[in-house]
Amino acid sequence: MNEPLTIKLRTLTPLWTGGVDQKCDRLHETGLLGSLRWWYEALVRGFGGDACDPTEDGRCPDDAGKRCVACALFGCTGWSRKFRLQIIDTKDKPIEAALLGSNAEFALRFLELHPLGGEERWLLAKAVEIAAKYGAVGGKTTLKPQKRPKVGEDYGIVQGQEIRWLQKPDIRIFVNKNIWRHVQVKEPDLRCFFFISGAFLWCRQINTLIGLSEDGRSVVGRESYQEFLRGRRGTSGDPAVSKKIFSFRAGGGRVWGYAGDGEMRDTIIDKVKELLGKGAYRIKTGEEIVSEL
Repeated sequence: MNEPLTIKLRTLTPLWTGGVDQKCDRLHETGLLGSLRWWYEALVRGFGGDACDPTEDGRCPDDAGKRCVACALFGCTGWSRKFRLQIIDTKDKPIEAALLGSNAEFALRFLELHPLGGEERWLLAKAVEIAAKYGAVGGKTTLKPQKRPKVGEDYGIVQGQEIRWLQKPDIRIFVNKNIWRHVQVKEPDLRCFFFISGAFLWCRQINTLIGLSEDGRSVVGRESYQEFLRGRRGTSGDPAVSKKIFSFRAGGGRVWGYAGDGEMRDTIIDKVKELLGKGAYRIKTGEEIVSEL
């Protein structure tokens, strides 16, 4: 077995990991695992690989017992996760109390239950790095921004080190190997993401962008990018679909989201620039991030 993969982080906002009755009574590892898997899947797709949606029909394994790259690491029916996640403090002790405050130092430690390949360790570490540097982790992040008290609070913004201590393998070859199950699903691909630092979009600005009235109650825009970004409310016959853009004030401002393809991503970036006007904010695409890794 390899030495545990340990990644040090610091909270810029409270970290929500869920619990009984939606109360964050302690750190729940499962509350972070779902978030980390989501970023891992997006990164795998960003390198041209496939990852299934584990919540939908058609999830792994297939009839031949094959699993996609993400399920091979995080587990699926008939296949256990390859690691156990520990959330530890600066003295290497597991954190048992709730980690709710800002400016708290902690680390994610991934203990191998089954051997992890070098590619899996690298992808896992980079997924954490990207989420920390550009996105958000844990629960209550997809509610942003909201104008109501409490609901609109920032959660899940963390800061971590840039991970240069793992040698990069040939990821494109790894994620396209024949040993994996290859699936055709239209799920988040890191290349179609956009990340904005040093700026913040208010709720009304988000509503304008996604084609809603100022109060968010009526649809006023029918452009394809608007329909994609705003998702939809659930009904008895149709499940809810999350919106695809999120805005946070913490750490000087952070906006991130994703589009259905590169052309839509660039259109959204242009619309965001119109809303933000001139300023010192910085915009980066997921495609640029993948090329830099």
